[in-house]
Amino acid sequence: MTFTNSNENTFNFQIINDSNEIIKYLFIGTNIPIWQEFYKYILHDLNYFKAKSINLKKNGNPIGHVLVFSDGSDVLYFGYFGLLGHFREHILFLVDKLIEFAEKNNFKLIRGPINIPAIIYGWGFMKEGSDTSLFIGKPVNPPIYQELFIEKGFYVKTEEISWEGGILWFNPWKIKKYNFNEYEYFNPKNLREFSKFKGDYLRIHSQNLPPNAQLTPKINFLMDNYAEFIFDFGHSFMLIFVRHKPSDKIVACGTCIPNPFRKDDKGNYDSCIAFTWAIEPEYRKKGLSMLMFGETSRRAWKMKMRYISAPVERENLTNKIVENKLFLENKRTHIILEKKL
Repeated sequence: MTFTNSNENTFNFQIINDSNEIIKYLFIGTNIPIWQEFYKYILHDLNYFKAKSINLKKNGNPIGHVLVFSDGSDVLYFGYFGLLGHFREHILFLVDKLIEFAEKNNFKLIRGPINIPAIIYGWGFMKEGSDTSLFIGKPVNPPIYQELFIEKGFYVKTEEISWEGGILWFNPWKIKKYNFNEYEYFNPKNLREFSKFKGDYLRIHSQNLPPNAQLTPKINFLMDNYAEFIFDFGHSFMLIFVRHKPSDKIVACGTCIPNPFRKDDKGNYDSCIAFTWAIEPEYRKKGLSMLMFGETSRRAWKMKMRYISAPVERENLTNKIVENKLFLENKRTHIILEKKL
């Protein structure tokens, strides 16, 4: 589709289906680098979801992009929404095309932005006043984006805050309040070993994380891709399990994500995201969160990691634990938007 505005600029709008072509335009919708080393993780998710790119060109040059994909439900997800120059009229045009695409394909909801793979490119539009430094999973945008989406009838579905700061090192085994003799903390050494526990990992997360914490659709089909990224750029301590020894049952697990965009003065990656943690209901209030945080912090320090970011849905009660016991600060806020059709 080609059209011309009053200034005689020619605009071209097209939908791209080829993942290898789509990847050329993702840079428009994120400040996080599209490194070639990330291509295999990006292409995996694009191909899995059969994602499409709604692409806008001006006088033959790309100026705007939004990725659209579906998990087979009546929800159309979008991500990588961005316009070069952030001009109001261009943003509104692309929002209209997003809505038009959803209506034409009989979706009932539009939700996003979720930038697959989310462990690298994150989700949400960043609220004004947030820390805009480069960090994995933390997209940056001017507030005009969410303002114009809301103008077009979108509303805030969920708000994610990022608790950040120095990793608090402590030895959980010395906490007198709890007795961890019946528990084993461990980390799979590689992908093959992780595969033995993947079923427990997926079960515990799906049954115990609140719905607002499960932002990326079909995570159970993406976990191998995510785990490969963690082992390629991070360390084994980033996949966390706790076993109840008397029953030989996995009762808690969690995930950290490496941040390859930040290094210390000796060239070591020095930061990560505390991405998820989940505990079976009957094993809560036994200090297992402190066991996971403490033992993971010890192993992180051994690998020269000193800084952490922990995204939490604003209404989640975990916020009080993070703020009061880990002494982190709310540095960034991202909002996920939704529109009913």
